[in-house]
Amino acid sequence: MPDDDVDRRQVLRGLASAGAGALVAGMAAATAFDAGHDPPDGRADEPRPDWIVPDSDPTADRREYDYIVIGSGAGGAPVAANLAERGFQVLVVEAGPGTIAEIPYSVPAFHLFASSDPALSWDFYVRHYTDTAQHGTTWVKERQGVLYPRASTLGGCTAHHAMLTMYPENQDWDDIAALTGDPSWNSFAMRRHFERVRSWLPIEFAPPALLLRDRTVARLVGAAALETGTVTRGLGQGVDLNRFAVAGLDLDPNDAAHVDAFHEGMFMIPQSTRDGRRYSTRTRLLQVAAGHPGRLALQTDALVERVTLDRGHDGTLRATGIELRRGRHLYEASPMSGGHPGERRQVRARREVIVAGGAFNSPQLLMLSGIGPSDHLRSKRVPVALDLPGVGGNLQDRYEISVVSRFDRDFEIVKGATFGHPGDPLLRQWRRGTGFPSYDSNGIIAGIKKRFSRGSAHPELFVFGSPSRFEGYAPGFAAKGVAEPDYFTWAVLRGYTHNDLGTVRLRSADPAAVPDINFRYFGDGRAGDADLDAICEGVELARRINGRATSLRWTDAARATEVFPGPGRTGRDELKAFIRKQAWGHHASCSNPIGSRGSRRAVVDSRFRVHGVQGLRVVDASVFPSIPGLFPVLAVYMIAEKASEDILRDAAVAAGAAGGAAL
Repeated sequence: MPDDDVDRRQVLRGLASAGAGALVAGMAAATAFDAGHDPPDGRADEPRPDWIVPDSDPTADRREYDYIVIGSGAGGAPVAANLAERGFQVLVVEAGPGTIAEIPYSVPAFHLFASSDPALSWDFYVRHYTDTAQHGTTWVKERQGVLYPRASTLGGCTAHHAMLTMYPENQDWDDIAALTGDPSWNSFAMRRHFERVRSWLPIEFAPPALLLRDRTVARLVGAAALETGTVTRGLGQGVDLNRFAVAGLDLDPNDAAHVDAFHEGMFMIPQSTRDGRRYSTRTRLLQVAAGHPGRLALQTDALVERVTLDRGHDGTLRATGIELRRGRHLYEASPMSGGHPGERRQVRARREVIVAGGAFNSPQLLMLSGIGPSDHLRSKRVPVALDLPGVGGNLQDRYEISVVSRFDRDFEIVKGATFGHPGDPLLRQWRRGTGFPSYDSNGIIAGIKKRFSRGSAHPELFVFGSPSRFEGYAPGFAAKGVAEPDYFTWAVLRGYTHNDLGTVRLRSADPAAVPDINFRYFGDGRAGDADLDAICEGVELARRINGRATSLRWTDAARATEVFPGPGRTGRDELKAFIRKQAWGHHASCSNPIGSRGSRRAVVDSRFRVHGVQGLRVVDASVFPSIPGLFPVLAVYMIAEKASEDILRDAAVAAGAAGGAAL
C-alpha cells in the first residue's frame, strides 16, 4: 500500500498516545546557565532538591564501618543503600563533590551539558587504536587521545548520562549462568532483581505532546514507523490506536513480552526521570541516609588511593579498609584538578570493601592496591600483593556513528529555547511545571531496535533520533549540538561487539594520575568486519528513513541534506573506512570480568568476590564478561541488587557461624 494511503492522523496519534515522544535536542549551552534569573519556586509536591548535599566529612571523626563502598554510581549506590536499610553501618566514598548545580544536572534535555560540566566531569582521553594515525577528526593531539567524558559526583555517571533505561537480552544473563555454573544468574532469576530496581527507580517516557508539535519530526517518526514495520506490528490499519495506546505496552522495550520475543522495530524511550527531572542514584542515597540516620555516611571530595590488605599467617589475603586523601578535584581527569591535597586517612572495614568505580577506575584502584598483572605492577613500582592477570584486560565498548542532516528550516519543538542562557522561557516553564514540556525529556524522539542480518536472533543495533547535531565526543561537543536548530541526528549504536582487546593500565603509581586506556577498536585496526557490516546496516536504515520521510506527501515538512557521513560516502567500503576513523563509544565495561578462578582473564567470581582476596568485591560494569544489552545502566542496577543479596547472604552465614544473627 502506498505511504499516502496510511492514515496520517492514525499513525501519528497512535505513536504519540503510546508515548513514542519527541523532544528537544538533549543538549544545552555550556556556559551562562540561567541559574539565578528565575528562582526555582518549584513544582507541586517537589521533594528536597537532590542537587544540594550538606557538607559532610564523616571520616574526620569516625574511622570504622561495617562496609565501605567506593563509588556512588549505578553499582555502588544501590548496594550501599540496601546494606544500610538492613541495619549495617556503611560508608560511601565519592571522589567528586556532593552539591552540584541544579542546571544542567536536573534538566533531562541538558544531559550532554551535565557531561561537560567541569564541576562534576572527569575528562578521560583514550586511544581507539595503538597506531595514532588510525584515529579520525576527534583525536586531540595535545592530549594524545579522544575525549571520553565520565562523571565524578554523588551519583557517579547516573548524574550525567542520557537516562536511557533499557532491559538487556535474556541471553546476557543466561550466558553468565552458563559461564559460572551459577543458576542465580539465569534470566528468570535476574528478572526479580529488575523488579527490585523498579521499587526505587522511576521510569518515564517522553511527553507525547512533543511528537505533534513539529511537522518535520512527525514526518521522520512516521517514516521510521513505516520503514521498520512498527505500523504493521502494533499500529496497523484496522487497529483502534487510542484504545491500544491506553494499554501502553506495545512500544515499551522493557516489557517482558518484547524481550522474550526478540522484537525489533520502533519503541518508546524509557528514561530515568520523575516528573520531568533526572533521577539518579544520588537521590536513592540521600533518601536512605535521611531515613536511616547513622547508618549511611556519605564521604565526598575524597580520592581513594588504595585498598589496604593484610596477609594472615596462613597466607590468606584480606581487604581491611581503604586509604583516602581528602580534597576537591584531586584526580587529574577533572578539568578543575590542580588543588592541594588534604589529609590522608585510613578507614577500616569490619566486614568488606566494595569497589564500584567503573570500568576505568576500578581496575586502576585494584592495581594501585597491588592486585593485577605482576609484571605490569613491577614496571610501575607498585608492590605486588596478588598476581591477577585479568585486572584491566578485556576492556570493551560499543561502537557508535551518526547520520546527521541539515534541514531547510528550524525545528518547531526547540522554538524559543535558549538552552539555559539568561531568560530562557522554556527553562522557566520547566522549573514551574507549566507550558510545553520541551525540556522534560532526554532529546530522543524515536528509538529503533534492529537485528543484524548475520547476527543473533535478538536485536543487536539501536538507531535513535534527536533534533540536534552530534558527530562524536570532542571538546565543545555539547555547545555544537544546539548551536543551530536545523540539524537532526540519527545515532547508530552497535551492541554485542566482537572486540575484547581493550586494556586499562597504570601510567604511574600516582593515584591521581589518569590510567592509560586503549580500546583497540576493530581488533586494533586489523579486524572487525562483522561489526563494521552491522554498523553499515544501521546507517543504511537511517538513510532509508530520511529518504522515506522526504517521499511522504501527507505532511508539509522540511527538506534535508546529509552532512555526516555525507552524500559522497555511499559504498560499503567507503562507509567502513569512515566508521573506522570516526566511531566512538561511551559504555566502557568488562575490565574486571566474572569467571572461574582458573581463567587468566577472570577477576571476580559469580558472587562478585575478587579471586584470592577475602572481604573484597567489585560491583560495577567492569565485572561483565561482555557488555549486556544495548544500554548497560539498567543491567548494572540489576547486578547491584544481586550483589546486595549475595553480600547479605554471606553476612547471615558469617553471623550464624559466629553464633549471632545477621541484621
